[in-house]
Amino acid sequence: MNAKRTIGIVARIFIGLVFVASAVTKLLSIEAVDMFVFEHKLFSWDVTQFLTRFLIAFEGFLGLVLVCGFWQKVVRLVVIAFLAALTLYVLVKPLLFDVSQENCHCFGTVLVLDDTQTIIKNLVLLALSAFMFWQEGVKLRFDKWIIAGLFVVSASLTYVVKAPDIIVYSLYDKSASLDMPKFELLLQDEKVEPLNLQSGKKVLCLYSTGCKHCKRTAMKLDVMIKRHDLNRADFVAVFWGKEESIKKFYKVTGAEPLHSAIVPVGEFLAATKGKQPLVVLLEDGKVVDLYRSITIDEGRIVEFLR
Repeated sequence: MNAKRTIGIVARIFIGLVFVASAVTKLLSIEAVDMFVFEHKLFSWDVTQFLTRFLIAFEGFLGLVLVCGFWQKVVRLVVIAFLAALTLYVLVKPLLFDVSQENCHCFGTVLVLDDTQTIIKNLVLLALSAFMFWQEGVKLRFDKWIIAGLFVVSASLTYVVKAPDIIVYSLYDKSASLDMPKFELLLQDEKVEPLNLQSGKKVLCLYSTGCKHCKRTAMKLDVMIKRHDLNRADFVAVFWGKEESIKKFYKVTGAEPLHSAIVPVGEFLAATKGKQPLVVLLEDGKVVDLYRSITIDEGRIVEFLR
């Protein structure tokens, strides 16, 4: 084996392992990746979740094929185009989208790289890609079947292990419900009355300050409000927890604070049957629709408020 071919093989395997690592780390922090893509305000939440998983599956598939060395004539060009496209996206992102430049999420939240570091990383990989032309890869009699198996593995890991909310909801009972008599008592609480829930249309968010799903829901709703230019005053929140924790809640999520109230934990959990978060559409104090975090219907909420 000559030196040039050895360098080409090492470069191919190294790039492949980086792609696999990128896919795995994204999958491990999929909620943060979902939210990052959603913040671009291009797609609905359901479309966002399918898109992120497709990108992860594609990246992982490319990485595995690179490591194995199959179909190099095609794969080398696809890898270079993929890296070039990602680099171009990072370059134009600040001009087109109001999203974080502190973490491109190319390794999820496992390894944080800002936009500059990401561009350098991609340029290094592009430079190494040139060495892949020094080797021809691996040819096996059944390589098509192996490639098909690698694709199935990549897709199943993303869409099954970390299934989109819409799939989880269709497979399992994730419906939401309220104890209506106790919920009506909660609405009459003196701390809740200033939210003016008994008149007009309101989106009531029932949160715990320490609940990670509540934080994700707050972030989703914040993006929806901005994307559809909804009136933030139509969204209110009722928390259980400590008052000082609400500021931390909004600081962590990066969402703009809603008009909020805090009620005792027993009163809150009695009304929600122990579930949180819940999002309630109210019209003149009457429940019109009710959602869990994974069942939020963006289109329905927008239609309701308009």
